[in-house]
Amino acid sequence: MSGKFSRSGTAGEASSEELSAIASAVRAARRQHHLTQAQLAGLSGTGLRFISELERGKPSISLHKLLPVLAVLGLQLRVVEAS
Repeated sequence: MSGKFSRSGTAGEASSEELSAIASAVRAARRQHHLTQAQLAGLSGTGLRFISELERGKPSISLHKLLPVLAVLGLQLRVVEAS
């Protein structure tokens, strides 16, 4: 693994393209399951505000809240080495 890390141990924030891809996938899956944002929030144990911000691609979403949302929708987050 290469790349420079900040003092916090991170390699920087996700790109807006990556965030948009997550946001679009969540929105599309929610609609495919015929769920409102409020229903998805209830099923995933998050809040309506979080779902709204997630679908808008807010850069500071919390991973511990994202994973249950993905699970409800039958989605997975995969990590692959950058090329």
